[in-house]
Amino acid sequence: MAPIRLAEAAYPVNVLGALFPGICLLCRRRSGCDVDLCRECEAAFGRNEPACPVCAEPAPPGSTAGEICGSCIVAPPPWTVTVAPFTYAPPLSRVVEGLKSGNGLREARILGGMLSPAIEARYRDGVVPDALIAMPLTRRRRRQRGYNQAELLAAVVGRAIDRPVLNGRLIRTRDAPPQRTLPRSARLRNVSGAFDVRRTLAQRVFASTTGAMPRRVALVDDVTTTGATVRAATQALRDAQVAEVHVWVVAKTSTARVAISA
Repeated sequence: MAPIRLAEAAYPVNVLGALFPGICLLCRRRSGCDVDLCRECEAAFGRNEPACPVCAEPAPPGSTAGEICGSCIVAPPPWTVTVAPFTYAPPLSRVVEGLKSGNGLREARILGGMLSPAIEARYRDGVVPDALIAMPLTRRRRRQRGYNQAELLAAVVGRAIDRPVLNGRLIRTRDAPPQRTLPRSARLRNVSGAFDVRRTLAQRVFASTTGAMPRRVALVDDVTTTGATVRAATQALRDAQVAEVHVWVVAKTSTARVAISA
């Protein structure tokens, strides 16, 4: 598959970009377009292909594109599709970490600009979900950070594919230790029951169906690892009568790497 060209896909060079070219946040050279990532650094990002179309786990060498992995066959997850065009490794990880610090706007434009064409390619012959939902943070963590990086990412993608973003409907009801510090079994326990879907005012007061969740939604985040957080969030959405949950993330961390590090 041809590389996802950020400048050609989502942010073509315009007059403003020609006058004030972007500066690559990785190598600090002019990017050649109006976002802050050059083509050379973009080309260094590891592509996640082939990968399982359900969980996006990187497939072993020699695997057929579109082949569902054994784990998803034996125990299908509650979501339907995962789009994760990259693997989580340097130098992409530096951009993802930048999304979670500072104000995240430059990184959201870069990562959303690369995720959007991957989504469009995936759904070229399929039905795109009706709306996007960003993976929520707890109130405490959002206050500490000042924003939710998944919402910034979802806003960029939503504009690119012309789909609304439903902020505030999926909420995180309790805090928990960072997932990266835990093995897979503990990750599942850590986030079990940690999400809920907030009803609209009309639903709470009048028991109205106005504001009911769409039939198909896409859950947007920066990175997925074991899928424990995604599983808990998806279950909350399914409990709210969402028929299909699709997962859209920039990158996937191989569970094999997680097992080795644990």
